[in-house]
Amino acid sequence: MQRVSIPPGIFDKIAKGDKNAFEELYRLTYKPLFAVILSWTKSQEDAKDILQDTYVKIYKSSHLYKERGNPMAWIIKISRNLFLMKVRSEKTDLVDGAYELKDYDISVNQISDADNRILIDQLFRHLGEEERTIVVMHLITGLKHREIADELNMPVGTVLSKYNRALKKLKEAVQKTKKGGTV
Repeated sequence: MQRVSIPPGIFDKIAKGDKNAFEELYRLTYKPLFAVILSWTKSQEDAKDILQDTYVKIYKSSHLYKERGNPMAWIIKISRNLFLMKVRSEKTDLVDGAYELKDYDISVNQISDADNRILIDQLFRHLGEEERTIVVMHLITGLKHREIADELNMPVGTVLSKYNRALKKLKEAVQKTKKGGTV
């Protein structure tokens, strides 16, 4: 999986009104960001809404970005905050899993890269929400485990443990499929 590479200075250009820079940022980040948001919402429509709101927020707040750390982590933080605001406004309890899987097949098909689509499909079926989020953030957006830990307010060891446990679950699912079982 290729890490998302955002050119230095792109947020400064966007802050100055450079629409080409904004379009470039969108082109580079929308697919992996959509995958991350989809892993939280499990709903195509909600993911699209949050994705759009994220880019509006980036456009309006690009002058606040400081050139340190991973810019993708900053973008994900914006989308995570928008997701949490949506959940709070709907009085949805994340712990009780009130976000149900809706339009699942359509959602997965929105991801154009076949490898990513297969991965997301497996993630939705076999992993819990935290595991799914960690794997998507690492494999699809290219964030390091420390960046994921910072984003999710977890110790790095917990992130690594959940990541490795998730990969083991996926590997077991693949082995079961190869042996003729159903996934």
